[in-house]
Amino acid sequence: MLNINTNLSSLVVQSNLKLSANGLNVAIERMTSGFRINHAKDNAANYAINTNLSTKISAYQVAEDNAIMGLDMVQTANSSLSQVSDILTRLRSLEMYVQNGTYGKGSLSAIKKEASALTAEISRILNNTEYGDKLFTTPARETQSGFVNEVVHRDTSAMTTLESVDETVKLTSGTYSISSAKELAKLATMTNNALVGTGVEFVLGADIDLSEYSNGEGWVSIGSNLVLSARFRAKFDGNGYVVSNLYMNSFNKKECLGLFGFCGGGCEIKNLGIEDVDITLNSTTGALAGYVENVTISNCYVKRGKINSCGNAGGLFGHLAGYNNTSLVTDCYSDVSVTSTQYAGGISGHMGNTIIRNCSSYSIIKSLTKEWGAGGITGGCYISKNTMSRACQIENCQVFNVNEELRGVIVAALVPQEGFDLLPLTINNCSYDSYYKGCAVGGELYGAVVLNNITTFAGQALESPSFQVGINGNESSKIGYSMDLLLDGVELFGFLGEKQIGVKSIDYYLKKIALKQTELGALENRLMSALEQIKVSYDNLVSTQSTIRDADVAEESSAYIRSQILQQASATLLAAANQSPSIALQLL
Repeated sequence: MLNINTNLSSLVVQSNLKLSANGLNVAIERMTSGFRINHAKDNAANYAINTNLSTKISAYQVAEDNAIMGLDMVQTANSSLSQVSDILTRLRSLEMYVQNGTYGKGSLSAIKKEASALTAEISRILNNTEYGDKLFTTPARETQSGFVNEVVHRDTSAMTTLESVDETVKLTSGTYSISSAKELAKLATMTNNALVGTGVEFVLGADIDLSEYSNGEGWVSIGSNLVLSARFRAKFDGNGYVVSNLYMNSFNKKECLGLFGFCGGGCEIKNLGIEDVDITLNSTTGALAGYVENVTISNCYVKRGKINSCGNAGGLFGHLAGYNNTSLVTDCYSDVSVTSTQYAGGISGHMGNTIIRNCSSYSIIKSLTKEWGAGGITGGCYISKNTMSRACQIENCQVFNVNEELRGVIVAALVPQEGFDLLPLTINNCSYDSYYKGCAVGGELYGAVVLNNITTFAGQALESPSFQVGINGNESSKIGYSMDLLLDGVELFGFLGEKQIGVKSIDYYLKKIALKQTELGALENRLMSALEQIKVSYDNLVSTQSTIRDADVAEESSAYIRSQILQQASATLLAAANQSPSIALQLL
């Protein structure tokens, strides 16, 4: 049947031509992309599976990079620790030379210079070992900022400035303002020359930066215990201001040292902050004062830095003493690193006949000699024959960041003099961080001790860093690690030959380095194992994805040829079909 209006054969050929053209396009796309599934319409279920597999494969690639970088970081850290260990071994050898007793003064001086250089090199290595950022860090810990009690600044504009005072004339009364490092140094000079009496008050009028005293032996303390009349016995109001960058470094000075050296005779210090301290001394040491006796200290703090001493060392005071409990310390806190070869404490290295009330320690504290000890509030308490009532009292105090370095959470040792052991150390209403449970409230306590209402508070488990070596966000995909390494106190080995420094102290650090190297070695093994597991998982996923997604080139080539032949045939037949209406015209 011939039709003019409807060419049915042409329509049939056109439909088949479209099918063959589409088949040809699909074959071309698959062969050029190499994928059997290029769109969700190709296979919806497999397309979803392929997308999920692609995400996981990408995640494993990142995890592999993370593991490799983790290995590099651990190896960098291990190399630095090996250098530190070698230096400590050399220091140990030098200490053995010094103890031999056959060296003259010149040789001993040379050994001490080498020891000092080696300790500086240890600090340099630890501070400059980096992998993206500084590697070795101090342990993360809770802290506090500002003053315990808010301070309203006193107006010092009408006060006489210390700068205007003749430093050769003794001050017996009056109130003087101090607003610069130069004026504070002038106060030290006048006090040490016995030119400051008990009826004088000094008030800070601004924050003071002591950076200009960061060379040589550094800051010269205000007040000295070498001369009775040179003790600081006046009043000092920090007025809510901060003294920063306190630096002291001396192998030779034996007196009590700090911002203030020796304070006594009714001295009062209040409302003073001290920040960024760097102190290494061969004497009784504290950031605020080396030795205080019969004084009142309130609303003071020290924050950031380190205090190292071959004598008693405390965050605020090296030694607190009083007569009939006349020394009182209230509303103070410390947040520094304190290391001593004898007594070490967060507030005071050593105390006797004194009251410490409403104070907190956030400091990291250690003593290199186990026979003495480190305490959260104080390293040691003593009871002397001058005690007329209660011996020592620690009240309403808190100790944060408790760790294995402490001999006792509150106090490390109590050793009364013979015949006075009935006078107790009293600890009232104190609490400590319970996160670490490895030490007791008190260490070596000989004599009577009264403990009232000693509690713990929930310690904060601060989040530690981790390597992301898996593809998920859960803990099984992470390997936790710690680069915490606190070696503050190695500067003390510059004092080789002193009776408090010995092979035992150096061995303490060698053991600590070896322990950290062991931890890093185990971490390196875990990372290598994780890397192998990542590679296996990656290979399996890629194989699975290939099965689902990749095109079979032979199959697609056949489909391409088939579609191409059908397309050519359809084109030829379409031309013939289009001639059918013209045949009908020949019949007219």
